[in-house]
Amino acid sequence: MQWYCWLDLFCHENHNMEVNMYNLSTQSLKPGMILYEDIYNPSNELIFKANTHLTQENIQTLCEYNFDQVALAEPNEVDMPRYEHLHQHPHFQKFNAMYTLSLSTFNKLIRILDTSIDLNTSKLLTLRDDMMQTVVNGEQLIDYLYNMMPDENEITYNHCFNCGLLCYIFGKWIGLEAEDLDNLTIAGFLFDVGKTKISDELLWKPDKLTPEEFIQMQHHIHLGYDLLKGRNFPPHTVSVMIMHHERCDGSGYPARIKEDRIDPFALIAAIADTYEAMTHPRSHRAALTPFQAIRVFEEQGFEVKYGKNIRPIMTRIANMYLQRRVCVTGNMEGRIIEIHEDALSRPTVFISNVEYDLRTRQGAEIIRML
Repeated sequence: MQWYCWLDLFCHENHNMEVNMYNLSTQSLKPGMILYEDIYNPSNELIFKANTHLTQENIQTLCEYNFDQVALAEPNEVDMPRYEHLHQHPHFQKFNAMYTLSLSTFNKLIRILDTSIDLNTSKLLTLRDDMMQTVVNGEQLIDYLYNMMPDENEITYNHCFNCGLLCYIFGKWIGLEAEDLDNLTIAGFLFDVGKTKISDELLWKPDKLTPEEFIQMQHHIHLGYDLLKGRNFPPHTVSVMIMHHERCDGSGYPARIKEDRIDPFALIAAIADTYEAMTHPRSHRAALTPFQAIRVFEEQGFEVKYGKNIRPIMTRIANMYLQRRVCVTGNMEGRIIEIHEDALSRPTVFISNVEYDLRTRQGAEIIRML
């Protein structure tokens, strides 16, 4: 499996922080961990330099040389939380400035749907491309979006804009070609525009919706369709709008159709829609951590509702946070050292020199990203 080490970008964005050292047994090493110091073999030959990001092959070499333990680097972020570090960093500030400008343009484009003027969808793709130029890759985009605080007066537009970006990233991850990526991006930006016609009082009600209110909320699909019908949109745009709440097992709405009748792009949009909503704050709850969001997908059956692409997408998101500091239930702070394919939401966390495999700890989960 190809591991992605998010610490590369993390350290780059926090260049002024100190680095701590801790020792770990060779048998406990995981891909992505970072060597604190140079490693020499018994012949005093350099085999690995300090700051090497370990691969499975590197770990095998260390085992073959019979090293009992090695010194690993652990950045010290105690002085300032990562959120504050990130928001002070020029890279994030550049992203934030472009996001603010692009979101304003996006809002104006969406309001064109209230007129008889055709929406120029190429402008939506330009907004996507402008945003992608401010980040290194999709993983960084997702992490930056997670660390954004949405404007309370623009949450619906924030959500639509973010979903378009997420659809593009998810589509790239599963190997879609350029034309399909463009079509998916446009559909991603537009599938929830019907919510702009739902009252804020209902959209952001702090309490559970009544059955009648839930029916009103479902009506955003019809309201969205009314905005799009009769216009010239790329393939998938309208079908994704209609089907993004359908589920593979037939438990969705509005038609309760099953996977064989659902546009595959609508299932990608469903993943983006659900993930984005869960990982951003709402009036009635705080944002979930990425791992709490993954847990919800797991509890819903992963492929049972979202199809074959949900697992590789969530696996990639989980692996983004390998080596990231987190807070676990009980306010225990540590660093993620292993992601488990059989339980993506419950990684192993290294806390006070002890490995906590959350798969074996009932009720424990990652409650905060540090």
